[in-house]
Amino acid sequence: MTRGRRDVLATAGGLLTATAAGCLDEPNRVGEADGSLYASFFVLEEFADAVADERRVENAVPEGEHGHGWNPSTSLVPEIVDADAFVYLGAEGFQHWVDDALPELESDYSDDVVLIDALEGIDLLEYDGDGHDHDDGYDSDAYDLSVASVHLFDRDGDELADAHGDHWHGHPLAIPREADRSITVDVRDERGETIALGEAYQLAVRVVDGDADLIDADTDTADADRIDLVGRDDGFVELAVQLVSDDDVVYETPPLKTEVGNHSHDHDDHDHSQRDDHGHSHGEYDAKFFSDPVLARRGVETIRDELIALDPDNEAVYEENAAAYIQELESLHRSYEERLADRDHDAVVLAGHDSFRYLSNRYGFEIHTPVGLSPDSEPASDAIADTVDFVEERGIEYVLWDYFDGDRLATTIADAAETVEGTLMVSPAESTTEAWLEDGYGDYLGQMAEINLPVFEKALGAE
Repeated sequence: MTRGRRDVLATAGGLLTATAAGCLDEPNRVGEADGSLYASFFVLEEFADAVADERRVENAVPEGEHGHGWNPSTSLVPEIVDADAFVYLGAEGFQHWVDDALPELESDYSDDVVLIDALEGIDLLEYDGDGHDHDDGYDSDAYDLSVASVHLFDRDGDELADAHGDHWHGHPLAIPREADRSITVDVRDERGETIALGEAYQLAVRVVDGDADLIDADTDTADADRIDLVGRDDGFVELAVQLVSDDDVVYETPPLKTEVGNHSHDHDDHDHSQRDDHGHSHGEYDAKFFSDPVLARRGVETIRDELIALDPDNEAVYEENAAAYIQELESLHRSYEERLADRDHDAVVLAGHDSFRYLSNRYGFEIHTPVGLSPDSEPASDAIADTVDFVEERGIEYVLWDYFDGDRLATTIADAAETVEGTLMVSPAESTTEAWLEDGYGDYLGQMAEINLPVFEKALGAE
């Protein structure tokens, strides 16, 4: 789902073309600043509304209904095409009615409504495992420099591969034999900002696996962010890109599979299919990225960029609104970092499906659940028994439960485990309630800060 620099420009150009065509046919359609947006559920309504200024944003899911579990009684396509843009998550299985509506929207209404996939550029985790190529010995936390992602571009600006955490997308990289291939390296921090290369950090390349004589890597180039690679023979290697400071390796990427020389298939087609395979289209991916405030920023940025492409006359407004909301997300992130840092436990028990996987990954704790990760999972009796054992072995005092799932299972576990003092409610931030809104914390930021953070703080023993 990650796009290259040229893809972003092409998408923007296509949207502007469609906008111009729509305005010729009928006034006040796509591109008008006072048009409306349609969001597939609560969080996307929140993100879109934060950016959209005077545009009206409508949430498809009724107040109090779970974002992924609710289904309309009839097709919502007529309501969607009445808006300028539809904001959704392109992960099959998260909202089945969206899966059903997208083919019709794409084939019959592409000139009437702009489709904004808020997952664009976000690496999703699989429900069963995480579905990525991993090196079991790799640990990004072992290095002094904190890096969120590494992106490789060819000389035309097209993205070849990108690394997040311990895995790559877009591989294997193809290096021709006896021909120079220049690659630009863009290293980004947790804020998504590029880490400058040259004076403080220099690039290096290490052959992790395979014959090092198959490939030459030159980082002593005119541009500090460029690597020149030359294949010497046919074969396969795994390369790691390093950042060096004062002769010390301060960061190294996970190994990147690399094809060197001539192979029987077309490299461009192969590379492209690898990326398409990670298009979150098989109902296996956890779409709830928004439990992590850092990843939530990326969703907001995608909506901002698409609104600018849709309505370029109001670019400054969308930029300003998005920047203000991103500041609030950054403040939320800092609060979680600071308040969960010093804690007694490194695990919590959630008696429901895990809507907080991205949150726990971000702040370094484990979530144990008898239900599993998928929203469709149901607990087995042995899984409940194992959870009771887990609670007692870890000395866990509180069992968490999802407001929209109910507390029955949490109560069952709490009654059976001797160490438990009580149960605590969390919100997956997929919807809201009238009571929360009246109390002033019904929005996404409020739920994350006023409901969830104090609960995780207490459950982890970080108070």
